[in-house]
Amino acid sequence: MKGETDICYLCGQKLDKNITNDHVPPRQFYARSIRKIHNPNLLTLPVHKSCNESYQKDEVYFVHSIAILTKGSYSGNAIWSDISNQFEKPQGIRIGQMILKEFDKRSSGIILPNGKVLKRFNAKRVWRVVWKITRGLFFKEKSQFIPEDIHKSFKIVPVGEKPPPEFAYVVNTPSRGQYPGVFDYKYIDFPKLNNFHFWAMLFWDRLITLIKFHDPECLCNKCKGNIDG
Repeated sequence: MKGETDICYLCGQKLDKNITNDHVPPRQFYARSIRKIHNPNLLTLPVHKSCNESYQKDEVYFVHSIAILTKGSYSGNAIWSDISNQFEKPQGIRIGQMILKEFDKRSSGIILPNGKVLKRFNAKRVWRVVWKITRGLFFKEKSQFIPEDIHKSFKIVPVGEKPPPEFAYVVNTPSRGQYPGVFDYKYIDFPKLNNFHFWAMLFWDRLITLIKFHDPECLCNKCKGNIDG
């Protein structure tokens, strides 16, 4: 569906009724203090309300589970302040207890060195949100719908660690985030490699995530099989 802008980027169907504006990335990525001080004009895309609502719980989980890793940056500290305030409410307490269980000083029974702590997360929920953001930005950049189930792969670069060698492909490309201190992204296309796309996202100025996928119209064996990887 190239060149179609009157469709929902989440389901690919025509926008007809029950339409709402979806923030890409989610508005809750921008802490209250960030929105108050900087008044960012956030990107929105029209989507079906039901499609948007199907992601809300995963987006809440993403912020609570991942943002804690970004403490130390201006936007990371701000979003953590928002999260901490929520822990005083019943729903926030339940989320806080769930996230606390994701931390472990041992990895498969091995005590980690130098005081390091293992942070687990629900990969299915986290990658679903990352892929939603990717699909929205791809739609904005290319006016092209990406199905949710095409072949793709993800990688998080732990805070403080050196990105893998392939990061060099995008590191010098232009930053495309409207407010890179909160969220930034870069990408590069490889037309000769089945129109391969390599994206990098930066969350709260601390956490790098890498996304790889072929063009939605790619007919290579992996893409024809719709295998996530």
